Amino acid sequence: MEDKRAVLVYQCGIANIFEVDCFNMAPFGRNAKRLLQSDFHSRTCFARGLKHAGYIVKVAGCNMAGDIAEQKWTDNLEELPFSDKFVLVSDTNNLL
Repeated sequence: MEDKRAVLVYQCGIANIFEVDCFNMAPFGRNAKRLLQSDFHSRTCFARGLKHAGYIVKVAGCNMAGDIAEQKWTDNLEELPFSDKFVLVSDTNNLL
C-alpha cells in the first residue's frame, strides 16, 4: 500500500492543505491537489486529522498571492509573515 502524503502550506494570512505525490519544494513531480483552504486553526486541525488517518503530513509556507499549487514552497517558516501564528503538525516538518 502506497503512503498518502499531504502538506499544510501557510500562505500569508491563510493556510492550504494539499495532497501531494512527493515532498518537493518546487512543483516538479509534486502533483499538488488542494483539499482545503481556510484559516490557520481550521487547517491545522484538518492536517492533524489527516495524520491520524494515516497520511504523512509536512508543513511548508509560500509568501505569494493567488493559487500556490504550482509555486515554490519553503520550509523556512520563520521568515514568512504571520509565522508567530503557525502551528507545526509533527516533529519533522522539513520537506525533502
